[in-house]
Amino acid sequence: MTRLLVVGGISSVHDIARRLGAELTLVKTTASQTMLEPQAYERIIDVSDYADRDRAAKEATEAIAEAGLAAMTFDGILCLHDDAVELGAVIAEQLGLPFPSPEVVHRTVDKSAMRDRLDAMGLGTVAHGVVAEGRAEWACGTPSSEVVLKPVDGRASRGVTFHRSIDDLDDWLAHHPGEADGYVVEERKSGREFSVESLILRSGDAWHGVTAKTTNAAVESGHLHPAPLQADERARIVATAAACIEALGVDRGLLHTEVILSDDGSAHVVETHLRGGGDYILDLVRSATGLDLPELYVRDLVHGLDTFPQAAELGYASAQFAFPVDTGVITGWHLVREARALPGVDAVITLLNVGDSVSPDVTSSYGRSVCALAYATDPASALRRARAAALTPRPTVEPV
Repeated sequence: MTRLLVVGGISSVHDIARRLGAELTLVKTTASQTMLEPQAYERIIDVSDYADRDRAAKEATEAIAEAGLAAMTFDGILCLHDDAVELGAVIAEQLGLPFPSPEVVHRTVDKSAMRDRLDAMGLGTVAHGVVAEGRAEWACGTPSSEVVLKPVDGRASRGVTFHRSIDDLDDWLAHHPGEADGYVVEERKSGREFSVESLILRSGDAWHGVTAKTTNAAVESGHLHPAPLQADERARIVATAAACIEALGVDRGLLHTEVILSDDGSAHVVETHLRGGGDYILDLVRSATGLDLPELYVRDLVHGLDTFPQAAELGYASAQFAFPVDTGVITGWHLVREARALPGVDAVITLLNVGDSVSPDVTSSYGRSVCALAYATDPASALRRARAAALTPRPTVEPV
């Protein structure tokens, strides 16, 4: 039997591992992480009370030793959550399990470290810096374009702001003292936005799929897989993502890399993550290609895969999001069933619950109200179907 050390959440992936016959020991990293029922795990080591990563790793490895598990060889580590990957890397290093090193993982979490590494490897294409003591300190030259300010390890677009120029950014920082120290500042590249889902097997075989993305300001508003691209455009995007992954030092795993294809045809990495894409992108990949990337990742971890199964051409799949239009508290939802019955619709999910506060001022992915997934034989129809389904449900909002 394959024995896996599972660090962090994503219960659906834990379930895949169990279904494939793996025995799981869970390191619970946060009180709110998703997990299976406790009896699904051989043992649960709870380090959720420790905010310090090194202390949590020490407690986890000591608990493993005290339980007599150190003598038992774990066959691998399963760790795919942003909140857990750095801790997972430290634990893996201490136990001698195959996983990217803490230094490598840090580059996928810390956007400034990623930029510095790409610069060092000759792959830097974006001017960047950090905010220190209320001032932007640029690493190598200052851009003349718009700039982006964002948390160094943020996600879901939280805390991201756009500024027309360096002067505009400096003025904003002067009026928000201390609020952005440690944040990353970057040249804002204009162009079409994409994400690349990558799965690199232990054999070295790899698959890369490109998804088109739309945004509402900094918040993602929709995805379409596969992205309707010319062959040379797709090759350029995939090559940019693959070069980034290699430069960061990752040689195996499930990854999500965001790329902008500028109007001049050049491709620029926005960020990369040591996990699959959110926003139901992995569902879109499965619907459009038949490839279940989380399943294949775990199957490779448990049994080993030499090559990928052939991807099918099943059409196009889209996820589209609706945004609140009223301010208040949700007291009910209407027309959800009708939305789910629309042609080509796979799923309609209300993202906000009764009792939640809503506002049109959406500053992160967590403020969106509805997500709809739909498929079609052509990209325009897939997008249109998903958009219509996302806009059909209506919340009742009580003003406050």
